[in-house]
Amino acid sequence: MDPVRTPGICHAKNLTKASADMASRCLQANKYANHIFTTDEKEMGAQLHNHVVYHALSLWALGADAQTILKQTKRNFSYQLLPPKYADERVIDSMQDLAKFKEYVGKEEHYLDFVEFYEREIEKYGYQEVLQKYLLGDSEIAKSIFPRLYQGYCHALMHVGIGLEFNQVPILAEGLAEATVHHDWWYTAFIDAASAVAEAKKESAQSLVACVDECLQDKVITNCVDWDYMKQFEAPSEDYPEGRWFVSREPYRDGVVGLAKDPLARIAGRFRVSPDDDLEKATAEIINTSIYIAAAAQRAPHEVRYDFFLIHGSNGTLWHSVFIKEPSITRVQQARLIETTGRMLLMLWAGMGCPVPDIEHLKGHKIKQPSGWDEIFARACLHEDDGHMIKLIRALANGEKVSKPYDHLPEFRMKQDSFLIAAHAAIDSASKMPMAYIRHFDLIRLAGLPEAWEEIPKRA
Repeated sequence: MDPVRTPGICHAKNLTKASADMASRCLQANKYANHIFTTDEKEMGAQLHNHVVYHALSLWALGADAQTILKQTKRNFSYQLLPPKYADERVIDSMQDLAKFKEYVGKEEHYLDFVEFYEREIEKYGYQEVLQKYLLGDSEIAKSIFPRLYQGYCHALMHVGIGLEFNQVPILAEGLAEATVHHDWWYTAFIDAASAVAEAKKESAQSLVACVDECLQDKVITNCVDWDYMKQFEAPSEDYPEGRWFVSREPYRDGVVGLAKDPLARIAGRFRVSPDDDLEKATAEIINTSIYIAAAAQRAPHEVRYDFFLIHGSNGTLWHSVFIKEPSITRVQQARLIETTGRMLLMLWAGMGCPVPDIEHLKGHKIKQPSGWDEIFARACLHEDDGHMIKLIRALANGEKVSKPYDHLPEFRMKQDSFLIAAHAAIDSASKMPMAYIRHFDLIRLAGLPEAWEEIPKRA
């Protein structure tokens, strides 16, 4: 890490070497101490992710001092899981054989084996060739791993992106390993269905926000989830005397893909990006739309709140500003990344009940501490969650920058006068107790449903 060579694509002015060194130390400690997941899938029915990497690097980029980075990281270390097993030399060596490699794909216990494997491959061949062979190219392996980037609410997409952004080979290897061990088949099913629709070209292409508008007219899509998905605590039993948090119904698996895959794929397939398109503009479009559907997912007359799952889309698109500048990614691959992310944004939004965007209600937020971006960055650095808030603030700042050349276009619905107030609204909505264990209190879920807002105060 270095204030001059690797400040990041969106950063504060006050970066220091001491903070860079502390962030590096935290990243190294995390690599050898913690698993990529913070929950046991068998115990909870779902995997939630270790966010130490994103948090530490976002803190560094937005100007946190060394002690703040250390304090935030130590707090987030308190609830991480140990890896289910550590790297095994025999397994790593056997991964050179395609048949063996395929045996380990989708198995989270081999996460550290894959981290070590990818690090060695990058050292041997360079990260550019490794990205092509295992993620972006036409090989059997790459075709299997590419959709896994989006599994688990786009976390591997973020991890690969942040590794490239800060020129951190170990983090890039972690991101590739994370993608490789994901096994949420429903993401791949949706991506494949939308791709098939796109390739058929039976309907004309349209902008991503036009797809949002079209989804709102489809009753199957708008009704594919209900409030029962939030009933995630099981009563005490013989096996679990204190009860347990368990996800038995997953909104994206059972709601979106289970009930609305075909109509949503039909609409998502209309968002198409060609290698001959203006890819800088297409990148800005998905960034702008991701922020629009997250920041404007409000419900009058309530105060502003952000949806936990929708911000994964806006936070994830931040790294498309990195991908578009990476010379080893071809234009064909850039186009595929952009359109796949765009379609995934529709899936994330549908799974939260298709909240109708209300940008005017967002803009009506009464700012608590009027300021510019620098002060918001400083407040975000002190916020004691696991990094979701600071990633959101950084994504909003980046969104303002990349959207500016296209502010006059109708498909860019987040205008320049909206980003700063969206950031104020985010940090102003921060709870005094952002988290307890892995539960978040800053953020709501299923923002498209009225029940999500019942406990949110009404705007004065």
